[in-house]
Amino acid sequence: MELHTDKKFSIKSLIEVVFMKNQIFLSIIIDTFRLLILVGLSSHTTLSAQDSDNKAFKFIISPYIQDVTDSTFTILWETSTPFEGAIYLAKAEYTVLKPAMKMVAAEPGPVRFHKLVIGGLEPDELYYYQVINRNNLGDTLKGPITSFTIPNYDQAAISFTVVGDTQGNPAVWERIAELMFRESPQFVIHCGDLVQYGPNKDDWVDEFFKPANHLLRHIPLYPAIGNHEMNDQQFYQYFDLPGNDAFYSVKKGALMVIFVDTNKDILPGSQQYRKLERLLARSDERWKIVVHHHPVFTSDKSSYRSSMMAKPIKGDPNTLHLKDLYETYGVDFSLSGHIHGYERSWPVRKNHIDEDHGVVHIVAAGGGGRMRDASAYKNWFSVETKKMHHFLNLRIWRDRLRAEAIDTAGRVFDTWEKEKYPGRTNLKPPLVETPRRYFIDNTRIAVKNTNGTGAIHYRQNNGQYRSILSKEASLVVDRTTTVSAFVSNDQNDDSRSVVKTVIKIPLMKSQKSAVRAISADYYEGYFTLLPDFGQLKPTRTFSPDSLSLQDITPRAKDHFAVRFKGSFHIPDTDVYRFLLESFDGSMLLIDGKVIIDNDGVHYEIFREGYAALEQGAHFFEVRYFDFERRETLNLKIGKQDGAMVDFNRYIAGKAKK
Repeated sequence: MELHTDKKFSIKSLIEVVFMKNQIFLSIIIDTFRLLILVGLSSHTTLSAQDSDNKAFKFIISPYIQDVTDSTFTILWETSTPFEGAIYLAKAEYTVLKPAMKMVAAEPGPVRFHKLVIGGLEPDELYYYQVINRNNLGDTLKGPITSFTIPNYDQAAISFTVVGDTQGNPAVWERIAELMFRESPQFVIHCGDLVQYGPNKDDWVDEFFKPANHLLRHIPLYPAIGNHEMNDQQFYQYFDLPGNDAFYSVKKGALMVIFVDTNKDILPGSQQYRKLERLLARSDERWKIVVHHHPVFTSDKSSYRSSMMAKPIKGDPNTLHLKDLYETYGVDFSLSGHIHGYERSWPVRKNHIDEDHGVVHIVAAGGGGRMRDASAYKNWFSVETKKMHHFLNLRIWRDRLRAEAIDTAGRVFDTWEKEKYPGRTNLKPPLVETPRRYFIDNTRIAVKNTNGTGAIHYRQNNGQYRSILSKEASLVVDRTTTVSAFVSNDQNDDSRSVVKTVIKIPLMKSQKSAVRAISADYYEGYFTLLPDFGQLKPTRTFSPDSLSLQDITPRAKDHFAVRFKGSFHIPDTDVYRFLLESFDGSMLLIDGKVIIDNDGVHYEIFREGYAALEQGAHFFEVRYFDFERRETLNLKIGKQDGAMVDFNRYIAGKAKK
């Protein structure tokens, strides 16, 4: 724009005039000029997710979708500095070319880790969301505008993909995420080992979230926790799990998916096992899947066997017992990882192939982890095994399921189908519960019919069946008893049977002259089983403060054994549960009686045992040996339906009522 001559103005002419009249004003004018320049440079900045990488404030993890319900979804993200985040939403309309984005949720204050829930949404509608962050300086950080639809499971098939063990290989994970997005899944299941080292933030940011950014901002991912996550807080921070617990369940139409933490106690006496049993018994969903990191069945030649005897076990010793629970309550298939590669079993029931009533077990650990050599031997339960990176693509429509295993080239290398027959009974087996599976005097057993109709049929030991039409049968027993039960309806359909045994155990009297100090005899030798310590001379003897291998120093790197002895104090007369974990072999004795035998060369294996203990002092002995690799020895104690705590709290009267 041109200015009239008589209105031209320059800073230079102004300075010259002022200088001629009064030099005092010169410094004022210069300072004012500088201030104007600074104000112009510091005007408010707006950054998008794409141009923020070189700025002081940026997305550490770009916005991504978490839990999705019939009317809500959750968005999480992380920023480099505290921002107040907000979500803007628009609903697509046929008559509107570009719908207006409106703020629907906002945070009350600035944070680095962000979580907002959007509600009031309708299934099968197309929405667009955008995350916008603002700080107290007025700077704005925007995420991309992203489309999203809540599935309508009344009309649409259930569609999802599965991956596991993406740890330490972002290139493969990025490729798989790209291929999964092409399949348009409604959600993604991850079987654990998302990262190589859970406490390392870079593993999460650079190796998990960044390679899958495009997938995760459109589609929710539900993870099982693996051993490589190391139960680190970042796993719980980055995934919005119910109750902040790695044991949880989600429902998608006619499908229930249960996620189990097999890094923790999942033995039949554990709280986690009882929660799983109740969920399965009460589930009305037509399809049931259980997801956990460690497999029930595997043919891998290098896993779950003694390195000396080369005796393979058919699955993880800490989860193998779960197959009985899955078979009882009609789980369709289990999903797991850990053993890198792919394996699909035949439908298995009672350790035989049963195509009508069996459970399929799938190892889907092909997300990026290093592969071992394939085995030439195929176990009886295995249909297909492959040592390759891959993911699964599954569709469920009413009574039919179809699954594909797809490699990183996009090729389908395995397919399978399952069909449920509408005329076949869908009666749920009864739930058999007892407050005390091990008891001193007596215990109560409740047999519950969780169906809306039908009669309960039950028997004790090998006696005659009794039938009742009520919702629950209750009985009190004072001896070891096995209860068998099933449910039937008016059409003469029967459910599967449930079998549960309660065990009476003798009370172990307290010891009058218990030794309060702990001693630990240390031995060196080439042990593959626990030795007869009475025939050996200790290399040295320690007086540790606790039952811990950390107190046994100095010691050899491998090939040693330790025998701990001491006493502990029981605050109440009751039945106590003991949980012994070791790598390699171990054994627990109470007052000279073997309670747990966890012998042999093996990796970390949990074993449980029970003892009825009188209030007062009792002797303990823990035997342990290490063959090679890492050394693990942990012992926990608790009342059989209570929380388990470190056994050291009970040593020398440390436990309190």
